[in-house]
Amino acid sequence: MTESQRITVRLSECRQRLNDLLQVETRSEDEQSELERLTGDVQKLEPELRAAIAAEPDPETIPAGAPADPETRERLELRSRATLGGFLLSALQGRLPGGVEAEYAAACGVTDGIPVDLFEQDRPVETRADAVSPAPATGQGATLAPVQPFVFADSIAPRLGIQMPQVGSGSYSEATIGTALTAAAKNKGDAQESTAANLTTVTASPRRISARLSVAMEDVAQIGVSNFETALRENARAVLSDAYDSQCINGNGAAPNVSGLIKQLTDPTDPTAVAAFDAFLAAFADQIDGLWASTMRDVSIVANVDAYKLSAKAFRDVGTNNGHRGDISAADYLAAHTAGWWTNKRMPATASNVARGIVYRRGRPGLRTATHPVWANVAIDDIYSDSGSGTRHFSLHVLAGDKLLLVQPDAYDLVEFKVA
Repeated sequence: MTESQRITVRLSECRQRLNDLLQVETRSEDEQSELERLTGDVQKLEPELRAAIAAEPDPETIPAGAPADPETRERLELRSRATLGGFLLSALQGRLPGGVEAEYAAACGVTDGIPVDLFEQDRPVETRADAVSPAPATGQGATLAPVQPFVFADSIAPRLGIQMPQVGSGSYSEATIGTALTAAAKNKGDAQESTAANLTTVTASPRRISARLSVAMEDVAQIGVSNFETALRENARAVLSDAYDSQCINGNGAAPNVSGLIKQLTDPTDPTAVAAFDAFLAAFADQIDGLWASTMRDVSIVANVDAYKLSAKAFRDVGTNNGHRGDISAADYLAAHTAGWWTNKRMPATASNVARGIVYRRGRPGLRTATHPVWANVAIDDIYSDSGSGTRHFSLHVLAGDKLLLVQPDAYDLVEFKVA
């Protein structure tokens, strides 16, 4: 509730009570005192209401897509100004963060360490262009170009409908109605017996995914440089995201690995023939179940690179008697007539000439199909290991669920293609 809404509610309560008191012809001393007090409260609250309305942002000026919750907007605004360098510098100096970093950590409920939210991809990436001056004939130096990022594959998890809720202390559970109630047509006078609607639960406990960076004492002064800060923050975020996403999809479940999506899906029978146009088409058509997918436009498949490359070279007409190879490849046809046919480097490599794909049936929008909880925890600072060399290490830890939670298992499946 905003401040103006809170004051409006209080004014309404005061006016209602005043109306009740005004209906009393002969008021007692207590009622008369209450009437005078409420009148003064109304006179005091009116200017406060005007001030609160003036101070709050105009809804029409809020950017499209911005969260309506004022607290969320304030936290995002603080995040846009907070820097990873500020947190690291405070750790190097053996103190708690100050300024905007302290406000941002408090808004995230983090008392020690760096908020995980700092590494979200929607943070603006700061770029810097150096002005070029004529170089002198002697004493010519060098201009450092902006640091370029290490490139990782894009995340698969969001495109597969996997939600990543941030949770507090304790294990995280999801519950689904596994056995539905019963209903049936009945003759006159016949009773319908009730059955239990059983709940199925899946639970995840925290498991750690870590990254590590080291900063030399000589480089501490450079932490505040904008390009160094941006590159450091982006690389730390990217390497954690890369490790997390790989575990979320490919984790084999053997500690310390996460039990990922592929691990929990049924392994199909290996195909014996090299995939052609019809095989790629059948991979989608066979996924239609009438519940989670009513048409091929409700089916999305992400395959490994070898399978996608083969589909780009697979045309319907390949016989020597046809005299042509058709005008569209399987990759183009599926891209136009399905919910998605795409590839990503994170998918498992081809094994024994068999390439895998993950099926995601998207015909029930709005329902949660899978989650992988994240505990907001990033611990840092090792001042002892290499103190003799003036190097300080920072270990970044993300606590994620020890297993991906399949809330609706029927929304997912595995498919395989023989590629050679």
